[in-house]
Amino acid sequence: MRIAHVVGTRTAANIRDTERHVVYLAEAQRECGLDATVLTGRHGLFFNWCTGDGIPTFVVADLQPGAFARGIAARLEDLSPEIIHCHDLSVTRTVVEAAGMLEVPCVVTLHEGAAGRIIPEIIAARRAGRTFTVITAARSEAEFLNVNGLAGAGAHYVPYGTRTRHVAQQQELGPACRPNLMTASSLEFAKGIDLAILAMVELRRRRGSECPVLNIYGAGDSGENQLEKVFGDVSEYLTDMTTVLRLNDVVRFHETQADVLNRCASDLLIVPSRFETGPLIVLEAMSRGMPVVACDVGRVAEMLPDRRYGRVVPTNSITALADAIDSMLTDLASGQFDPDLLIRRHQSHYSAEEMADRIATVYQSAMLAG
Repeated sequence: MRIAHVVGTRTAANIRDTERHVVYLAEAQRECGLDATVLTGRHGLFFNWCTGDGIPTFVVADLQPGAFARGIAARLEDLSPEIIHCHDLSVTRTVVEAAGMLEVPCVVTLHEGAAGRIIPEIIAARRAGRTFTVITAARSEAEFLNVNGLAGAGAHYVPYGTRTRHVAQQQELGPACRPNLMTASSLEFAKGIDLAILAMVELRRRRGSECPVLNIYGAGDSGENQLEKVFGDVSEYLTDMTTVLRLNDVVRFHETQADVLNRCASDLLIVPSRFETGPLIVLEAMSRGMPVVACDVGRVAEMLPDRRYGRVVPTNSITALADAIDSMLTDLASGQFDPDLLIRRHQSHYSAEEMADRIATVYQSAMLAG
């Protein structure tokens, strides 16, 4: 089966969860012998990650909101896909129209919070005599679309999945001389990096010279984020905050890295977000047996159902975040944390292979409906 994944790229300097999802899915599909390719809007980290992992990837410069469907159809036609899989709501209408021109079934994956926004696209497609199949990573959104009769043949719930890391690869990193914390996200207000920095003030008060180092991997969105357009570069604000709080010895900034957990040795992942759609980074940590402290956003509480797997805290609470990090570090030091529990939960619920199998079933349904 030939599959063309279509995903826009908001900025070349960061990799969104949507793009990470496409990488894991396309990799798993190719490992199953399917011919999966990717079309994206620009060169950058996402393009480099795809090509570095052997996924044929093509840049379509006019892949953006308001693009002409005929131009997208011409690029897709060169790939002769049997399924077109769109992962970007901003270009859904154009991609669905292009798929209709080519008479190729189209599948659209929604991310949390997108169900309401996809309704105009569904209505427009029906009025134009076109249809597409919907996949959502949130069960509640699939139920919402089906109950309201807005998904045609039905919306399909398929949870996210990521690769499982082999234990031998995990051991190569080796233990750190003292605990390391990390965040990995774009440096924007919604990601709550400022909360993690403020939590470090309390951690250093409690732990003194034994305070862990927080490594922050990420970059700003180059003014493309709406908040940054109003308030300026959030990354500069965060570095200034670190300096003013005299945390430069325990807070360090690094550039965004694709597949960051494979490249960087850390003991504990911090996800201080105010809003998330996944987040996939939690699943990536789980697959490695890496403990997580995360705010209660997206499906975090579902991924980490109790304290054996990590800590889930209310959003915007600096004290709760510091308490949870401190508690998890104590568990790690005393040997009370079992990484195998996380690994087994990932393998049974969130593997890329299981995700790809379930999506293959959706493809077959879409092709039969077409």
